[in-house]
Parts: sequence; structure tokens; C-alpha cells
Amino acid sequence: MNTHKIKIGKGHPVFVIAEMACAHDGDVDKAKQLIDAAVRAGADAVQLQFYSLEALMTPSHHLYELLKKIEFNTDQWKEIYDYSRSFDIKIFVCTYDIPSLEHAIQLNVDGIKINSSDLSNPELLTKVAKFNKPFTLGTGASTIEEIAKAINTIKAHGDENLILMHGIQNFPTDINSAHINKIKIFQSIFPYPVGYQDHTDASDPFSKVIDLMAIGAGACVIEKHITLDRSEKGTDYQAALEPDEFCDFVSLIRNAEKAIGSITINPLSESDLTYRNFQKKSIVAASQLKKGDLLKLEKIKFLRTGEMPDLSPSDFKAIEGKPVKQDINAMQPITKQTIWG
Repeated sequence: MNTHKIKIGKGHPVFVIAEMACAHDGDVDKAKQLIDAAVRAGADAVQLQFYSLEALMTPSHHLYELLKKIEFNTDQWKEIYDYSRSFDIKIFVCTYDIPSLEHAIQLNVDGIKINSSDLSNPELLTKVAKFNKPFTLGTGASTIEEIAKAINTIKAHGDENLILMHGIQNFPTDINSAHINKIKIFQSIFPYPVGYQDHTDASDPFSKVIDLMAIGAGACVIEKHITLDRSEKGTDYQAALEPDEFCDFVSLIRNAEKAIGSITINPLSESDLTYRNFQKKSIVAASQLKKGDLLKLEKIKFLRTGEMPDLSPSDFKAIEGKPVKQDINAMQPITKQTIWG
């Protein structure tokens, strides 16, 4: 996928999204500090979370009062959005309802996140597909049939920007429930890039390792929560890294990419060649050979010489019984030149 200068998918670097969620606690300045932290860490995108409470849930929902307390209005989100635009970072928006999606589209954000709660919402899926920008689709607590049905809805309006996201939505996610192999399962079923939304306990050191496992499984997007201070136990803190931790996290991701390497077969690297010289065995003379002597197994040895082999042990059958064209000292390699001139 290469859309609007955002390159996501096979052959491109892992796209790291710093998920702010509601860690701002309804404070515009705190939201700006979270953006600063995402930029400083080197994240590819910061993800804001738009919602219109009246379009999201009933007043009887247990989160209604909390979300009402920290809800930003459109002017506040515009201020935060404009602040984000002053930095070299992409802006994704998680939208939970039609009014919020329309607001994000109006702002012309770089990407959209659709929560799994709207995976079965054809109206919202249709609108985001028509926006023609990259969008991630959460699959948490959804069946393969539900995902396939959502994809069929999206296909009718353009699916070239779709990225499926695996992630268990419990906060925090128990390691035993993470099911990283689901990334591979999605890749085997659906022809779309797959990312990972990490909600494991950020205070557990393994929460950094699990994202590296996801990359190894083929995840091309990593979404990780960010917070200013986890010890405050504010909104959405359980799976969130603090600013310094997020810096280290992005560095880990980039090093993991280097370690995993390309999926194509490339020429041997400089490191490979150095090791080859050191380790690979050559065919050497066991004792001095005179010109015309016939090569026999008892007259040679397979030894490391510290140099690139010209003839390897696997080549011996092809030269066995042939006369040497020149004298060869003991412990000297037998080369193509000494056999064929």
C-alpha cells in the first residue's frame, strides 16, 4: 500500500502508531504533551480518538459519565489537530460514530481507525472506504464471518486502503490471550496488510517483546498506547507506555526490522563473506603433491584455511583422480588453477 505518501505493507518499514486514546483526560494541554511525546519518540503517526457521546452510547452505559467528563468539542479537537500539523508526523483518528468520522474527514486527516465495535456498521464502513485514505479495521471479539462480511461491504466502495488489525480488547490483555498467530491466520485468509493493536500490561517487560513477535509474524502496523504518567492511573493507562519508554520502544521496533531483514534472497552480505572466509573448509594437500600426481582421498584433507574456498569439499568428487598441473605444498589449498590450469 502506498497511499498519500504513507507506505504500509510488505516491503515497507513497520508503521508505528502512538495511540493517545483518552489519556488526555479531557485536558487540551495534556493532549498536546502526548503529541510532543509521540513526535520525540519517532512514531510514524499519532492517533487521536474522536467520539460524539450522544452518538456513541446510552446514558446507562457504565462509561457514560466518565466519557462525558473528558469529551472534547469540535473546536478543541481542531486546536489539537492544528497543533499536530505543526510537526512531521501523520495524524490518524479513531472514530466511534458517524459525526466523529465526518469531522475527521472534514479535517482531512491522514488515516482513520475503525474500532471493532463498528465492524458490523455498513454506513460507517462505506463512508470510510469512500474517504480514500488508509484506514485500520479492528477485528477484536469478531468472527471470521463477521470480518469477511465487513470486507464485502468495504469492497463495494474501495478496499485498497484497508489494513486489518489484530488485537485483544481487554485492558490489559493477558499474555495467554494475545494469540499473535492470528496475524498469520488473517494473512492466510484475507489479501490485506495486517497490523497489531497491543493492549498488554505496559508495566510488564514482556509488553515490549510481544510487539517484536508480532512483527516477526508479519504485522506491518503496530499500534501502542501512550500516556504521560502511568502511575497516575488516569484514563487508558494500563497498556500505555510513558514518553521515555515509548522512545525506547520505537528504537526496539526499528532494530527488530533490521534484524528480520528482507523477504527476498539477496547476495551474501559483508558479514556473510567475513564469516565464510573464517569458517568454510577448503580442499588442501595432506602432504606435498608433485606435478602429475593423481588426486586421491588419502592425499587431501578438508580444512579451514582462513580464506575463501576456491574448491569446497563437495567439489572433490568432480576432481578425484585428476592429475595436478603443478607442485602443491602440504597444507596448501587445491584450486581450480592447479587442476585445470
